Amino acid sequence: MYLLPKFPLHLNPIALFGLTLLLGLIGGEAAKRVRFLPIISGYIAVGFLVGPGGFNIVTPSLLANTHIFVEISLGLILFDLGRHLDFAWLRQDHGIIPMAIFESLFTFILVFTILYAFQFPWIYAALAASISIATSAAVVMMIAHDLDSKGPVTRRALILTSLNNLIGILIFTFLLPLTQSNTSFSIMAEHTTYKLLGSVIFGALIFIITLGIAYFIGKRNNNQFVLFVGSIIFAIGLSGILNLSSMITLFTLGICARNFDWAHLLIEIDFGWIARLFFIVLFVVTGVHLQLQGLWQATWIVLAILLARTIAKSCGIWLFASTSRLTHQQSWALSMALTPMAGLAIGMSNIILDFNPNFGYQLMTIITTVVAVLNIIGPIATQVAFIKSNEALQ
Repeated sequence: MYLLPKFPLHLNPIALFGLTLLLGLIGGEAAKRVRFLPIISGYIAVGFLVGPGGFNIVTPSLLANTHIFVEISLGLILFDLGRHLDFAWLRQDHGIIPMAIFESLFTFILVFTILYAFQFPWIYAALAASISIATSAAVVMMIAHDLDSKGPVTRRALILTSLNNLIGILIFTFLLPLTQSNTSFSIMAEHTTYKLLGSVIFGALIFIITLGIAYFIGKRNNNQFVLFVGSIIFAIGLSGILNLSSMITLFTLGICARNFDWAHLLIEIDFGWIARLFFIVLFVVTGVHLQLQGLWQATWIVLAILLARTIAKSCGIWLFASTSRLTHQQSWALSMALTPMAGLAIGMSNIILDFNPNFGYQLMTIITTVVAVLNIIGPIATQVAFIKSNEALQ
């Protein structure tokens, strides 16, 4: 009788990983059969249905076992984001960098003003505002891939996503030590310098190591595929050990791979099916974590942030649309493409929660709700943007 299973059944990490993939696959296929829904919406919807917001089959505590897959997914995304920053192309489009700076700056100012007006301490309002800058790279990249979308709107959406993620991460990393009131300025400066500069240097070192291995193994596609995946996973693990930012490290690695491979030792690798596997896990997990109770607890704050973020990003784009040689239709499409908010926001909110549980919980409720809403409407808006700009081939 001791061999009989006990109920309720507890999933081990392997079974949970398999279940996540299968459910995500079903949800994606269901969404695909609805014309206006992107596949991503199916992944997120399935995650929401099996999570605490739905039937509570898979809880966030169980999903802690899948954190390694989520980290690898985010690592692939950040590395790919870095690879989209082609310095030679940026020099040709004189409007794209000012556009990224101003849409990020406007977003930060408006969201900060709203939270500060609702009596949040300035440092926590500023941290939340820095989080709100980032567009979901996973959503933009995956929809562009699914639609085989190519053109000026798609390219600028990917570059703006790369830059506003970088700006958001840098501001967040710079502000975080200020939450410690008993920490001296010199210690905060050392922490920030180590975190920022150390992560960039470490990313460059990983790039040099990757180049050395590439020189040894040659330019065979299968070998370089393993080389990139191995370098990304190694960078994630070692960044944690060294207390560096894995986000900045991988972003730096991607930028270096795009712009500083002067001997052309690296080849352009499409992560293809393995990226799809990890992305399914990422979006199903995102769906599990979606909580909408904050919409009822802080309705006006959430709605104000949603409106402010949309206006800020649109203003930043329209301000430099002519400099970037964009038509009115392309400008509207680009504004819509930046709607989804980065899932990194939840992880960054957890960091605030660790520093100050009282304000951290309130902020996390608000931010998680904003992310939830934008993860519902964002993928649809991005898909419509690429289709209406006539850049989607599928």
